[in-house]
Amino acid sequence: MAKKLPPTAIIEVFPNPDTETMKKINHRPKEQDILTKHWGLVKQSVVLNHIVDPLIENHVISVDQWMDLKNRRMTEPERMEELLYIILKSKQDSVFIFLKALRKRGYKHVADELEGKISVQAPPTTYVGIADKRGTITRFKQVPVVKDDIVDSYNNPSLTSSASSDARNDDSVKQTDLEKMKDEIKGELRQLRANLETERKEDRQEMKDLKRQHTDLRTNFEKIQAERTELKRKINELSNNVDQLKTNLASKEKEYADIKRKNNFLLEELSKKSDAISKAVQEKEKEKTDIEKKLETKNVEYKELQVILNTLKEDHEERLARLKSINKEKIRLEQHAKTSEKQKKDLEMQIKALDDQIARCKIDHDKEISLLQQDLDNQTDVIFSLEKDKAKLENKLIEIEENNEDLRDRNVVLQEKLQSSEEENAIMRARLQAFDMKKYAVPPYNAVVRGYLKRNDVYTMLFVSCHLQLNKNV
Repeated sequence: MAKKLPPTAIIEVFPNPDTETMKKINHRPKEQDILTKHWGLVKQSVVLNHIVDPLIENHVISVDQWMDLKNRRMTEPERMEELLYIILKSKQDSVFIFLKALRKRGYKHVADELEGKISVQAPPTTYVGIADKRGTITRFKQVPVVKDDIVDSYNNPSLTSSASSDARNDDSVKQTDLEKMKDEIKGELRQLRANLETERKEDRQEMKDLKRQHTDLRTNFEKIQAERTELKRKINELSNNVDQLKTNLASKEKEYADIKRKNNFLLEELSKKSDAISKAVQEKEKEKTDIEKKLETKNVEYKELQVILNTLKEDHEERLARLKSINKEKIRLEQHAKTSEKQKKDLEMQIKALDDQIARCKIDHDKEISLLQQDLDNQTDVIFSLEKDKAKLENKLIEIEENNEDLRDRNVVLQEKLQSSEEENAIMRARLQAFDMKKYAVPPYNAVVRGYLKRNDVYTMLFVSCHLQLNKNV
């Protein structure tokens, strides 16, 4: 009866290395030739996963080479063959490290065979690849190799009968030996049948588990697909929101650039006006100083003129007093002329002289009086003009001080506005930077749905605050 295999199992016996592979291997010293002599034994008997750790620890094979072998779709003997090739191409003591790894991982009989200590080989085995419904090999199982003549005799009973007839015809073979051989064959067949049945049960159970896992995976896949669709929709919405925010941000950045340009222009104008105002203030201060000096000079001149005027008044009073005394003397002389003719003539002569002197004094007095009056009028006009100039200068000084106070107040207000504008610009830059950091941050998986509405609120608040700050700056 032919051997039936499970519908999901594919048995593949991996052959020994071909001649092309062996040609690629260069001649090495004696300690490495043992690998080429026992190439097939090592490839079929050793599993790479069992011995790879000591080889990595001793730098026979690198981690990158092991990950490459592990991730490639190839059978276990092929992986072992790649490892043997790497060992042959590596450093001198790689073979001894490989032998130590074999002994450490339970392959002592293989290591002894390689070193020539024993000649008994391990029982021949092969790897059976078990595939799924699509024909993809998912796992491997190591099973003993069944001799071809036993399997043929089990699958084809005619061969057994022909062999028995030949044995009966042969005088050198006894009937008892044939019976023993039949019993041994039957026992081996029963053992094989039991092993195959056990393997079928294991495969069926494994198939059920795989189907259940497949169903669970499909259910999970559908759930994940639905979640992926929902997440994709939300990501599209978020992308649209981000695009809208980018557009708004671009417009706000443009407005910010315009406002910054205007602000810089205003700053330049303010600096120019401040320089002009400071220059004007300095000029006004200089004019004020000059006017104060002129005013002090005029006050000194005015005081001098007052002194001169007082002196002239005193001189005039002295002349009037002398004129009165002269008149008194004239009266006295006229009275004395009445008493004496001689005295009269003398007195007339004296009177005439006195009259001439009086006339001269009167003329001189009138001249001096006119000159003094003219000087007094001139000094009065000068004092009046000086008082007018003083009043004008005082008014001008008051206006200059008021203008200076207004300019100082305007300068303080402009500086305060400039400082507030710079602070608001710094706040805007910090907020825009924070917004950029939040914009490119990848949210965790659980926070995508949970923070969707909150993020929209934050973006709205940020947009409103930016708009208010820009309006305030304008």
